Amino acid sequence: MFQVRKILAVIAVIIGGSVLLLALLVVLPVRPIQLDYPKGEHLLIKNIAVVDVKNDTILPERNVWIVGNKIQSIDTNEIAVPNDTKILNGSGKFLMPALWDMHVHLMQLSPAIGYPQFMAHGVMHVRDMRGALNNRDVFASRKASLEKWNRQVQKGEWVGPLVHSYSTPALDGPHRMYRSLPDYFNCATPEDAIRLVKHVVEAGYNQIKIYNNLSRESFFALAKEAQAQGITIAGHKPYRVTAIEASNAGMKSLEHGKFLLWESTDRRDNIIRHENPERLDNTNFRRHLIDDHDTVLVKDIFKTMVNNGTYYCPTLLTRKADAFADDDQFRSRYDKINPIFRFLSFEDLDQTISEDTSKLGRKTYRDFYFKSREVTYQAYRNGVKILAGTDVPELPGSTLHEELQELSDSGIPAGEVLRTATLYPAQYFKLEHLHGSVEEGKLADLVILHANPLENISHTQQIQSLIVQGRYINEPQRKDLLEQSVKKSKSIQVTIKLIWGMLLFLTV
Repeated sequence: MFQVRKILAVIAVIIGGSVLLLALLVVLPVRPIQLDYPKGEHLLIKNIAVVDVKNDTILPERNVWIVGNKIQSIDTNEIAVPNDTKILNGSGKFLMPALWDMHVHLMQLSPAIGYPQFMAHGVMHVRDMRGALNNRDVFASRKASLEKWNRQVQKGEWVGPLVHSYSTPALDGPHRMYRSLPDYFNCATPEDAIRLVKHVVEAGYNQIKIYNNLSRESFFALAKEAQAQGITIAGHKPYRVTAIEASNAGMKSLEHGKFLLWESTDRRDNIIRHENPERLDNTNFRRHLIDDHDTVLVKDIFKTMVNNGTYYCPTLLTRKADAFADDDQFRSRYDKINPIFRFLSFEDLDQTISEDTSKLGRKTYRDFYFKSREVTYQAYRNGVKILAGTDVPELPGSTLHEELQELSDSGIPAGEVLRTATLYPAQYFKLEHLHGSVEEGKLADLVILHANPLENISHTQQIQSLIVQGRYINEPQRKDLLEQSVKKSKSIQVTIKLIWGMLLFLTV
């Protein structure tokens, strides 16, 4: 009897200890990676080739002097600098502005596991595209969190990108997901939509995220009030609004190449009037959009977007995922990430496959992807400003380079592709005086490359070192930063937190 009690006591201790350990792993924060790099004071890069993104040219053998966090001087002549200046030999290297990812989804764990990966890949600025519904929505971020993270990054205490958008949750019309928010988040009526705009402006948001199912009446009321209040609206084109109407109403950017194919068809009016447009999305429908694509209609959309200054963020990688969901080589890109992210990624891919497993179904998805690339190239040819964005939160940083390659493979010249992730994002946020190009007076967020990105956009991946707010991160530090981040993202603690986050999300 004594032995049985002893065994039961040991089991109880093991179970209790395991529960306590799991609780601690959930409660204790995952600390962001900190990098010991000196505060920017004086830095001189000698004889480096400057990538002029505005003029598609290389300025050879430039001396670039950085004081604090700004570019003080760029010259072909020698620059007299203080004795304490750190001097780098830039011979054979190329200096380009920091990269921007204009479609990311930051989550509560992003500073610890995503931020360093963004930075290691030269992505120093991002646009977050969905705010959290509440504290339990761990797969999105609250405005207060983003503001805090920005302060930590600006102080140099954390390594990661600056976030330039404080977004609302996606506004999709009446839905149970808004049950923890004021009722007007449903935007069930134009009056509710107006109340929502006033609320988010007072709360300090700077972006309203539009989604698919917002009604025409609520959308136009929201857009009119947003213009009056001076707040950006961006996101999906609502199903019941045309792209031309959305652009004319003031949407600053339209996301995903899918909407352009849905709009450039003789069935456009039927889509808008349909009771539930999502039900139309099947193989036969996609086949029609591909085979009967109307180039005249799509050019009308492009003309309107150019006239209104509406940006286009195609996120071609999302269409590629649809097209190659069943491809083992494509799926292998998720092999080295956290198992929970891998599970969620595969769940999305498998859902796409299950829609139609036939050869025609899979071929149609691939044709749709290539058609999206073709239409994106036509958008460029017609003068639409394109923003590079990934929409792949499980692979931060590296996927921006993949998206740049997708844009290049669409036929867009390398210089223009580079602008989609440098100059145009800065212009989008009206920050061209500080960011977007390598010029005197601008902030020193820079990437040093081994090869010329204007010759081949893949050369953006050949990163030698980084300059972040004037602070130099050398090549070994950059590689160590990436290795630490990948290792941390696969840790047991992160896995436990993600599992707990999935359970919490069910209660949102």
